[in-house]
Amino acid sequence: MLKRLISTIVGVVLLVVVMMSKNSLVFSIAVTIVALIGLFEFYHALKQKGFHPIEWAGYIMTIPLVFMPFLEPKYIRLFLFISLPILLFISFIKSIWTHLKTNVIDIALTMLGTIYVTYLLSTLIFINEMENGNYYIWFVFGGAWVTDIFAYLVGVTLGKHKFSEISPKKSIEGCIGGIIGCLVFFVGYSYYLNSIGMELNYILMGILGIVTSVIAQIGDFTASSIKRFCEIKDYGNIMPGHGGVLDRFDSILFIAPFIYVIFQFV
Repeated sequence: MLKRLISTIVGVVLLVVVMMSKNSLVFSIAVTIVALIGLFEFYHALKQKGFHPIEWAGYIMTIPLVFMPFLEPKYIRLFLFISLPILLFISFIKSIWTHLKTNVIDIALTMLGTIYVTYLLSTLIFINEMENGNYYIWFVFGGAWVTDIFAYLVGVTLGKHKFSEISPKKSIEGCIGGIIGCLVFFVGYSYYLNSIGMELNYILMGILGIVTSVIAQIGDFTASSIKRFCEIKDYGNIMPGHGGVLDRFDSILFIAPFIYVIFQFV
């Protein structure tokens, strides 16, 4: 428990330092590092199961995230459009060159890792580059953290009905607690943002909080299903008491694209 608390505090402090720098390059570098570590953990988990994803190809597709804040939108769209076909092309060249030692499943898992980790995390950079993005980004992290904390606390104290065999320790009561906690956070944080000049609708933000919490928990169950398939407990041990990067960012992976799309219209 002490290791978990210490690593939580260290993680929060690092995030606050990165966010307070208000430097696009610092933020994009931080996201790229997280994506590279997460991609390594994902591929390593699959290798434990006997698959052979083309790791270096996935890493090459991740490194350009560093430059995203400095590209015009049309070039970002171009990169997102052509990167997956390029990765697919490179992967099949590898397959042909090795006489099919790298098979179609390995190629598919290489692509999945890039989409699941790199592409989804890249939306954090896009949110940060939006007008008021340095405020909106906290809906992502806060929504994930509050859902996780409230789901845990309510689950431990009131949880009686198991939710899914994929993650046996999670309960229906805990899931509901996470939703309520996220709703309260979204409304409370919106009140703060409105106090400094924004105009967010509380009812809309409350609904958004509920949906975000549901998405966060789906992200959590998704990561659990992958770990169960690979027969591992955690993706890694880079964060003592928490596991690997993907163990902590599993909810954020799904929340970030959702928040990005929503705040394009709110």
